[in-house]
Amino acid sequence: MLLAAAAAERASAAPVVTETITYYDVNGATAAEVRASLNQRGPIDSTEKRRFDAVTHWYVNWHFNYQDRGRDCAIAHVSTTVRVAITMPQLSAASAAPPALRQAFAKYVQNLLGHEKGHVRIGINIAQRIEDAIRALRPEPSCDRLERAANARGHALIKEANRQDINYDAATQHGKTQGARFP
Repeated sequence: MLLAAAAAERASAAPVVTETITYYDVNGATAAEVRASLNQRGPIDSTEKRRFDAVTHWYVNWHFNYQDRGRDCAIAHVSTTVRVAITMPQLSAASAAPPALRQAFAKYVQNLLGHEKGHVRIGINIAQRIEDAIRALRPEPSCDRLERAANARGHALIKEANRQDINYDAATQHGKTQGARFP
């Protein structure tokens, strides 16, 4: 019976996710003008320190409680949250873009959002892994030592996820291999 309870607790590694998409306007009557607007108005990525058409940031927090059992200290409960902020372009309603250009831009934005959702998956996946890793920690002789071990594991996994984001962008050429290329 104790094994079933442990399995149920492990299966509950489901971070609470909140996602916000913020749009910035671009305009133009030609594909070249829209591209120039994207280049001028796109968000600056904090890692690469340059503009991109879209940027995703995820922030993972973990919370845990432990139980001092006298002879040792053990993790009692773990939860994670993921806050996602995506910045995306949208063609301004006032843009003089003809229908064919609007359609091409809409397809581009759809593919670009698909690429950004890949970054979101990395953040959610690492939150699940942090939750599982902290839950799996063995009891320590002191709660301070357990707390340090839990936080060290969380921070190490965040660094791993940051590398995954960089590798994902390199592998997809920032979404170009996924159809996120305009024009």
